[in-house]
Amino acid sequence: MSARAVHAESTSVGLNISRGSGDSTAFSINWMQKYDSWLDSSLFSLTPLAEIGGHVWIPDDDGDNVWGLYVAPGLRFTLFTNTNFRPYLEGSVGGSLNTKKKIDDRKLGSNLLLRTRGSVGITFGETFRHRIQGDYIHYSTWGITDNDAGYNTYGISYGYSF
Repeated sequence: MSARAVHAESTSVGLNISRGSGDSTAFSINWMQKYDSWLDSSLFSLTPLAEIGGHVWIPDDDGDNVWGLYVAPGLRFTLFTNTNFRPYLEGSVGGSLNTKKKIDDRKLGSNLLLRTRGSVGITFGETFRHRIQGDYIHYSTWGITDNDAGYNTYGISYGYSF
C-alpha cells in the first residue's frame, strides 16, 4: 500500500468583519490553502484546508484593542459540485495567540486560546474564485484555565482564490 501525494488545489485570501462578545467589532484577514478533495462527486465533495491569519478585536467603549494571530486545519463540505454556485459548510479548529488576556471586562484566561470556526457559504464566478460566507468563531481555553469567559464573533467574510 503506497501513500497518496497531497497536492494544493487553490490558495485564497479572505477578509472578515464581525460583531463580537462584549459589544465589540472584530476584523480578520487570512490566507487559506485548500488541498485535493478526499471525496469528490457531482453531488458533493469533502476537502481539507489550512488557514493562517490575524485579527483585531476593537471594544465599542474606549478599551484596549486585542491583536492576535491564528492557525487552524479544517474541512469544507461542498454540495452540488456541478453547478454555477456551490454552497458549502466549513469548519476549523486551531490555536490563537493574542496580545491581551481580556477584552473589555471579558476575561479570556490566557493569551493562548483555542479557536473554533463554523461557516456556511457559497463559491461562484469564473473558476469559482469568489466566496462569501457567514461565520461563527469561538475563542476560549475550553475550560483549561480559570476566568475563561471566551470570545465569540458572528460575521461575514469574502475570499478570493488565485
